[in-house]
Amino acid sequence: MRVVFVGTGAGASFGSKRVRSSIYIKSDEGVSVLLDLGTGANFKLEDLNLLDFSAIFITHLHIDHVSGIFEHLVQRKVLRMSDIPIYSPPGFSKLLSSYKETGNNISAIVYENKLPSAKIGDLEIYSVEACHSIYAVSYIVTDGKKKIIYTGDTLEPCEPILKESKDADLIIHEGTCIEGCEQYGHTSISKLINIFSNRKLIITHIPSQIEDEIKRAAKVFNLAFDGMSVDI
Repeated sequence: MRVVFVGTGAGASFGSKRVRSSIYIKSDEGVSVLLDLGTGANFKLEDLNLLDFSAIFITHLHIDHVSGIFEHLVQRKVLRMSDIPIYSPPGFSKLLSSYKETGNNISAIVYENKLPSAKIGDLEIYSVEACHSIYAVSYIVTDGKKKIIYTGDTLEPCEPILKESKDADLIIHEGTCIEGCEQYGHTSISKLINIFSNRKLIITHIPSQIEDEIKRAAKVFNLAFDGMSVDI
């Protein structure tokens, strides 16, 4: 599978060096899905020519994880693309309806569930509950050979995530601060590097204005950047 880090910035990230959260995953058979689509990531998708995904999966409804979806839905209308399936915890359809009710000609096929899941081509996508400040899920993506977990926003230790991470080939985990962001339902770098192996972990959701400090704190651990791709 190929993983492209479309957007790697945290909600508090300043400027456009790191746009907000979005992960693109493509299977060896050519099937692709998108995990989250935050502010600015919709433009990055266009820059990277990554518009071939078959579904969007949302971890939670904070602005920095969903706001790029609505602009993307406008672009789909302009390009005469088909309606995209969107899998989300409860609440996304209400957001979509509010845009439509105020005159925006956008549409999507929305599936809401406490634990969203789907089979898209050769990819199986399922979720576990995360430990964030609002209801959130983490996604597991597997092609039957390799397993990726994308945490979205969460506070560690989070037992469902730790359980799924044991046999994961790649863990994409948020690293919102060096320390002190636990009260907002986030994981600090200091906590993260004490829990996970650097061989499996790539850190994302990074505030651009403290990127250098996070790099120093993360030591040998890998930090994602916008446009970075890895094959597993």
